[in-house]
Amino acid sequence: MSLKQIIIGARGSKLALIQTELIKQQLQPLLPHSKITVKIIKTTGDSNMSPVPLDSVGKGWFTKELDKALLEGEIDIAVHSLKDIPETLPKELTIAAIPKREDAREALVSNNNLLFEKLKKNAIIGTDSVRRKTQLLHKRPDLVIKSIRGNVDTRLKKLGAGEYDGIFLAVAGLKRLGFQDNITEYFKPVDIVPSPGQGALAVVARKNDKALLTLLKKLNHKKTIAAVKAERAFSHVFGTGCKLPIGAYAHITKEKIILYGMVGSEDGKYIVKDSISGNSATPATTGKKLAKLLLQKSPWYKTKKYIVITRPEDENNIFKTQIEQLGYVTFSYPTITITKVKITPKMKEKLQQIDACDWIVFTSKNGVKFFIEALLDARISVSALLQKQIAAIGPKTAEEVKKYRLPVHFIPSQFTTKDLAKELPAFVGKKIFMPRANIADPLLIKHLREKGAKVTDLPIYKTVLLQQKNKKFETLIKEELIKGIIFTSPSTVEGFLKNIKSMEGQDFLFSLPVFSIGPVTAQKLKKNGFKKVHIAQRFTMDGIIAKIKENIL
Repeated sequence: MSLKQIIIGARGSKLALIQTELIKQQLQPLLPHSKITVKIIKTTGDSNMSPVPLDSVGKGWFTKELDKALLEGEIDIAVHSLKDIPETLPKELTIAAIPKREDAREALVSNNNLLFEKLKKNAIIGTDSVRRKTQLLHKRPDLVIKSIRGNVDTRLKKLGAGEYDGIFLAVAGLKRLGFQDNITEYFKPVDIVPSPGQGALAVVARKNDKALLTLLKKLNHKKTIAAVKAERAFSHVFGTGCKLPIGAYAHITKEKIILYGMVGSEDGKYIVKDSISGNSATPATTGKKLAKLLLQKSPWYKTKKYIVITRPEDENNIFKTQIEQLGYVTFSYPTITITKVKITPKMKEKLQQIDACDWIVFTSKNGVKFFIEALLDARISVSALLQKQIAAIGPKTAEEVKKYRLPVHFIPSQFTTKDLAKELPAFVGKKIFMPRANIADPLLIKHLREKGAKVTDLPIYKTVLLQQKNKKFETLIKEELIKGIIFTSPSTVEGFLKNIKSMEGQDFLFSLPVFSIGPVTAQKLKKNGFKKVHIAQRFTMDGIIAKIKENIL
């Protein structure tokens, strides 16, 4: 890339823009003849104002879209609060610089400037941090901890309007915004232990931009880097992300590092703090050592919590990783299996009519996979599809289509067959191929035919209900270790019900939060007696992950 123009990506909040400007001011003297501009990238964390604890959603909530913009070359560098960055970045990206840290302490801002100990009994405290909640309730079990979202200005206005008696915020953010005069009380990092990396900024760039990386290294602050390495190593031992009630703060003096750590239960009932010292040249070693020490003193973290996934196991790798990053253990309990249909002479005859069709409509990744396999089995070239219009029910199905170097011409606004049928262009007289499962809902075909389309129905693969006896699954039910169940189709619901029919603990299962990929699956769940049914806002696996974050973390 050319260094004549640098585009910095930033979230749109006032604080994010101030932080980006701080980096821009440090970078500009190093590139006096370059044009440095700022581009605002809207993130999930900025657009989702649901009252979900922000340090329970896992890191990446405020960084994912900026990472995407970097990978696609839309921006050259991204500026983040270091505490928001996951321990593992996309492989093409790296933390290129960590400048000198701002004040890492916690601050109370209260009405009438009342100190923490002087707040009335049952005072309402605003925070979206599980870490803060844990430490505050441990000090004052009488407090009422209430969610508060929005930027710092918004939070201060809510405080002033009397919605809260006090709110807790990071001192660094208040200072950068010029709001330090609003602070009622500062807390030492050993008193209320901050989030790992709190107060530090990070500049992320692409690994292959060598000239830019060399330049950005000049922004580094050695002591800050050593401190945050220890804190993030501490965090990593507890699980990638910041969703657990943990805190860490490192202090560097010459060759010595002193690391303070905290781990507790969300209700504040249990809390353990400790500190160790080590060599500042090996901060990660110190971080891991302290984390393991605290784990030994924290028996409440030893109980595993399970999320059950009911779709075929070979489709779950990425999904399992996302759930495990939330601090849960996945348990694969497939209730269906997918197999391809044998190509009969009649099926082959249908496939050979591909040249005459106008559209191919895919309603699942499996539909794409098995349709391509069927074409190859019938000795029909995939290139025959290049001249066809292709519709996909959602982005994951579209990605599967693109794997075969085929274009996707249409995806509905909501990823359901109902919206697919509703939004597809007029099809009077058009010939459509519909590769699908043998038990797929026939409504889409019906709707398209009502629009005047000539639909060739192609049951290209089989969905078979699995019946299995799984002793570990029954043990999880007995010990009530399951925290939620994921269903990705009506058939997974049907297979699940078939398996639990004679099991003990059905009341427990039907009382659990269950997560549905869409409304049709949700309807089947509700019809069969599940009481806590959560539907993904976007009908994708990422949508399910978001619902899990909101409803059981």
